[in-house]
Amino acid sequence: MTVRIDPFVTAEPEPGAGAGALRVTFASGRAVRVECSVPVDGVLRLRTDGLPGPGGRSGPDRDPEGPCSRATGAADPVLLDLPHRPARLARVAGGTEITGPGVRAVWESGRDGGGGSPGLRFGAFRRFCEPEGDTLPFTAGCLLDDGCPAGWAETVHLAPDSAVYGGGESYQGPNLRGRHRALRNVEENRAAGRDSAYLNVPLLWSDAGWGLFAHAGGPVRADLGATHAEAALVEIRSSALDLFLVSGDAPTVLARYRALTGRPYRPPEWVFGVWMCRSSYFTAEEMVRTADGLREAGCPVGLMHVDEWASEAVLETASWNTGADRDRFPAGWARPLHERGIRTSLWINPYVEQGTSLTDDLVSRGFLLLGPDGRPVPTSGNPRTYLVDFLNARARQWWCERLARTLREEGASAVLADFGEEIPEEAVFADGSRGVDRRYTYGLFYQDTVVEAGRRVHGDAFVSVHRSGTAGSQRTAVHWAGDLPSTWTGLVSAVRALLSMSLSGFSVVAHDAGGYWTPDSFARAHELRRTMTPDALPADVEPELYGRWAQWAAFSPVMRFHGMGRREPTAYPEPVRGAVLDACRLRPRLSGYLAEAAGEPLPLMRPMPLAVPGDRAARDADLQYLLGPDVLVAPVLEPGGERTFYVPSGVWLPLMGCPPLQGPGWRTVLCAADEFPAYVRAERGVDGVLTGAKS
Repeated sequence: MTVRIDPFVTAEPEPGAGAGALRVTFASGRAVRVECSVPVDGVLRLRTDGLPGPGGRSGPDRDPEGPCSRATGAADPVLLDLPHRPARLARVAGGTEITGPGVRAVWESGRDGGGGSPGLRFGAFRRFCEPEGDTLPFTAGCLLDDGCPAGWAETVHLAPDSAVYGGGESYQGPNLRGRHRALRNVEENRAAGRDSAYLNVPLLWSDAGWGLFAHAGGPVRADLGATHAEAALVEIRSSALDLFLVSGDAPTVLARYRALTGRPYRPPEWVFGVWMCRSSYFTAEEMVRTADGLREAGCPVGLMHVDEWASEAVLETASWNTGADRDRFPAGWARPLHERGIRTSLWINPYVEQGTSLTDDLVSRGFLLLGPDGRPVPTSGNPRTYLVDFLNARARQWWCERLARTLREEGASAVLADFGEEIPEEAVFADGSRGVDRRYTYGLFYQDTVVEAGRRVHGDAFVSVHRSGTAGSQRTAVHWAGDLPSTWTGLVSAVRALLSMSLSGFSVVAHDAGGYWTPDSFARAHELRRTMTPDALPADVEPELYGRWAQWAAFSPVMRFHGMGRREPTAYPEPVRGAVLDACRLRPRLSGYLAEAAGEPLPLMRPMPLAVPGDRAARDADLQYLLGPDVLVAPVLEPGGERTFYVPSGVWLPLMGCPPLQGPGWRTVLCAADEFPAYVRAERGVDGVLTGAKS
């Protein structure tokens, strides 16, 4: 297969088409109609009806009412209800000027257009980009496979000293300059460090002052200076182009992106307590015993999560077919935990297993995702499982009723809604859209359905935690970094993933404190699920690593322990045991500060390019962040306790040992087992962030 680009070369206002419409011609002679609008100040939207056909016109008839062509509203939950504000177009020397609130662009014509190099030069606020000065060179074209239109290609010049961020979850981030990124949700199968991820967002932006958001459901590939050091190439496999060009510094780009897709989720304050989980507690009695042991050790626990609550094994079926196993979790099993002030959470997923009575019923009712032949189609990652079609209104209603009933019966305040990435490309949804165009958004439909069910029972006090999603997913749920290994590399990958999600519009992000798995504990977990034997899981994480990961969790948006082995601090030896208990006791005292910060415009986790925009030294400190506006966090990422990090201007007071620091500048600290590099601005003071009662 030969892939090449048919570039745009000329653009001119389309006669009689009304305000904001351009006729753009490709080098091959193909032509396309492009609507230009300014839905948000400083954001230029470029939208076409479809791929250009061979006859020189756009081809919506190639994919009528394609899922990505005019995607808004209930059929596509990514965008908010945006106003249509057509841009003003005017012919100028060498091209067409496009203007609107906060937007000035010139689409320069190339061959046959009388201008220089073809492309769009896009500038915004005068204070940031002088209208006649340096603007964003941007070119676009049609992506061809063997000469046939297959999508769109966008190229952006990369300034020599600029960085690139976004993309959703990235184990390679947060700075993606020089990287390839495959923006396509996939099951990572417990890996880390690759160019793929569970949750991808087709938003890329640079501290040079630009952002590019592709509103597309199909695969997006980005070459961010990997092939050519000074150019980013973004390939969008979609029948129509719906592209947003955003201008501004880091906080402004994210604010404008949120104006398109929604503000981040602000959870109830109880979310900021200690979540104790493992994969899994096997009986209700085991959970109560564990809770009592933690309370005796002085460990405050606000929530306990159980994976294996149903009468099927999570690792064996990877689906949700049955109700609770009443031998292990009898009716009312959560009440003793609630009496101890501990909420409960359940594991669920959107899949059902072939050959079960539930699946047969759903097939007869037409509630499952279908293939082109009209029969249920398996997930891409597991041929034994089918997917619920959340674009089918009746299927969605059934799911809501099922989950709401489960929450009432089991007394759960939260769910971990796993999976949702592996959508078969050939699948056909209830609205006629295809799986290839729903690879991102299936997770968002799934998430919104779960949240709808939970709010029927608990209102805004309900919380769901998700692994899959895309643009817009930041609005209503917590997202965690997936099943990362219990290694130092896994720890670093988790830090990168959360920083990248934060730079992609997410605020309430989480990770498995201690990591999810080791080879031995993963094998042991399969054995134990044959008997569901309580109290048999090992403490499987190397103690120093467990301690440092748990300390980082205390200064993360959500402090959530989880993994294939024991994750309670009481399972580990001193001095790690005491150090993690100290971190857990500190966490409730941060909850008020975190709840307050969650209501601010910036995400809870603020990577340095966002926390200190324009500070080059801070930008290069890409594995640290501010938690809220005033707490500096630099996770310990290697054995030994040494950490070198950048300290912003001012005096910073320690929250977990270590000496005070003066910035700006790079500093190195050596932390004992019970110390951790977390600091508060002196003007805020320790008592200004540790506002809760001591445990």
